Amino acid sequence: MRNISEKYQKMQIFENICIIYSSDLQRFIYTLTRKDQFAMEEIYQNTMLGALKGLNYLRDSSKMKAWIFSIAKAESKRYYAANRPEMIAYGILTGEDSAGLDYMIDFTKSIVDREYVRALIHGLSDEEQQLYILHYYYDLHLKEISELLNVNYNTIRSMHMRGMDKMRKQLKLI
Repeated sequence: MRNISEKYQKMQIFENICIIYSSDLQRFIYTLTRKDQFAMEEIYQNTMLGALKGLNYLRDSSKMKAWIFSIAKAESKRYYAANRPEMIAYGILTGEDSAGLDYMIDFTKSIVDREYVRALIHGLSDEEQQLYILHYYYDLHLKEISELLNVNYNTIRSMHMRGMDKMRKQLKLI
């Protein structure tokens, strides 16, 4: 009987996970997949299944969001590793056609650009970093961010513009 009640409690926890983190998680996966809706749905399902299976191994429930997001990141890597043969078959990764080569160049350039932007953002204050992560990484509008952080909308807009100015100045130094 105890075993059934434990399973029921775990299922309730899992349902709460789905309710609380689903939209953030889907948005996160959507950005990882470079806005591929089909891949996002596939990875999301695999992530939630992995979270359900691994729920017994979670030690600190306060770190549940980070734990689920790390599962999503791992699932996206697995997804693209599993689909790599299909990409090769279509000539995307082999360079057999110029579009495939362009795709690889764009992909590596985007990685370099992403690291460059990350370095620029790290030069900002903590509040500005938080703003840029919420706005550009999680695709939240400035109005949503102001409501989320309980800060005046005009203050958020000013912080955004000041951060942009700081990053422009950093770019001019390089």
